Amino acid sequence: MHSIIQLFIRHGGLLTLGVFEVLSFFLIASYNDPQRQISSASWVKYAGALLNWKTDVLGYFALDDENERLRNEIAFLETQLSKARILEAPKTTDSLAHLTLPDSSRRLPLRPEYRFITARVISNSVSGRNNWMMINRGRKDGVEENTGVITAKGVAGVVRYVSDDFSLVMSVLHRQARVSAALKGYDYFGSLIWEGDNPQKMTLTDIPYHLQVHPRDTVVVSKYSLLFPAGHLAGTVDTAYRMPGSNFLFIRVNLSQSPAAIDNVYVVTNKYSDQINQLQQAVKDEQQ
Repeated sequence: MHSIIQLFIRHGGLLTLGVFEVLSFFLIASYNDPQRQISSASWVKYAGALLNWKTDVLGYFALDDENERLRNEIAFLETQLSKARILEAPKTTDSLAHLTLPDSSRRLPLRPEYRFITARVISNSVSGRNNWMMINRGRKDGVEENTGVITAKGVAGVVRYVSDDFSLVMSVLHRQARVSAALKGYDYFGSLIWEGDNPQKMTLTDIPYHLQVHPRDTVVVSKYSLLFPAGHLAGTVDTAYRMPGSNFLFIRVNLSQSPAAIDNVYVVTNKYSDQINQLQQAVKDEQQ
């Protein structure tokens, strides 16, 4: 005990300085937006490199090259499947949901046009109220902020921060996450949100009470989503009932992809998202 006291007397000033520097850095990064973005980007870069090294070592013993080949094949098939879903959609006046024919001899490309970037999750949290994932793909691989992330079984999250080699993904288990979703076979859509309790279940909002909804009904991404491919599986209905005094149903959804078991993912990029966002922003500016 005497030695500890002597050590503190000798180096107490240095220790106090270190504690206050760490505290100051935390306060600056927590309450100032520019510094928060810088600290988030730095975390993505350096923590991502360390976690990716760990994952690579473990992946070596699990035939990682073969898995990468299979992921690329699945990404290609997902691309074809998303286009097939658009082809099956009924023709409407919405230019995003049908094919346009400039003449009788040829067709323009399908819209929206998705590209899938294979990635691997190198860190993942599910126990907090606002959860995040880190993936081993970044700006060099074509990943951009505000792009959707899916698995072969369901939805995973939205990219929020990107470095050259890594990306930080806001999980669907985040209080700010919203997935535009619908009941398969119906035109009505709402938002799939997480209420912060069971990590295997989410809530589908804004579905009118007159619909006949039953347990195990399929929940999919709606055709109005710009982040995820329309028709991609999201989950199945657990319970559904009308809230007292409400015109909408309370629908509890079992996620088809367990957030705790996410490994391989696909970053979804929509070729036309920038143009669509600009048009939507123009409407908002005009209404102000």
